[in-house]
Amino acid sequence: MSSTNPLISSITIYVGLPIFISGTLGNIVDVRLLWRTRRNPCAFIFIVSSFVNCIVLFYGLFTRILSVGFHLDWSTTNHIWCKTRVALTQSSFLISLTCICLASIDRFLVSCRQEKYRKLSRLSIAIFAVIITNIFWISIFVPYLIYADILRNPTTGLFSCTLIRNDAFAIYQNYIGLPILYGLLPSTTLIITGIMTYRNTKKLQINRQRELVQKQLTSMMLIQIPIILLSTLPYVIFTEYTILTATVSKSVDRRAAELLITNIFTILCYITFACPFFVFFSTSSSFRQEAKILFL
Repeated sequence: MSSTNPLISSITIYVGLPIFISGTLGNIVDVRLLWRTRRNPCAFIFIVSSFVNCIVLFYGLFTRILSVGFHLDWSTTNHIWCKTRVALTQSSFLISLTCICLASIDRFLVSCRQEKYRKLSRLSIAIFAVIITNIFWISIFVPYLIYADILRNPTTGLFSCTLIRNDAFAIYQNYIGLPILYGLLPSTTLIITGIMTYRNTKKLQINRQRELVQKQLTSMMLIQIPIILLSTLPYVIFTEYTILTATVSKSVDRRAAELLITNIFTILCYITFACPFFVFFSTSSSFRQEAKILFL
């Protein structure tokens, strides 16, 4: 176990820090370059998602790098920071995932043959959906402001920011929040809309030529889907496994291995919020041209 902790710290620093820096800068550039096409519903959602991604990377990843990598944990000394960090990290995490789902749904609507469905891809609807998304997830995580607090571990004597034990809230978090809201719901939405959009796109290439902007936005969305699934699902599945086996008797080596795997999957999960710029740059020629102009 003692040899595992330095390894976890090293992984957190040397993997987490590049993800944080590149992801934060990339999301800022995304907002700058997509701003010109902000009246497009999908581009607008991407802009909101990029802004929220910066919040996730700061409150989630950067504070984790400080606490795990450099042992600087503000949440163990400041009650307000403890409560707000948990609430903001969790709510912004799901706001970003929901925005990606909304963008995927928008791409499906645009790819439909029927005009009545294509007409649903409107900026006013996208703005309304984003507002409702923010209100909903922020409201859902209000309990974190109540149940998160600095507690002393009776075994080690160390203080940590944890959730005060509440059976009803624990059941919701372990069996509804994590597996459904973080895993099943966004994954199912992205897979279904992604497949349907891809099929519609193949048909549309035969019947009519689409606008370049719409085509590139669709490509940007379709490439992003598998990256999101591959980076978030391992974290959700393994975290749920550790919760379900928490009462099982485990050897010291097994617990150390599980702790290491949990930390690796947690760090890799943030790729979801750091990857958009690189996806956009690799799939959109106009985005690449504007990025080159910006940097050169």
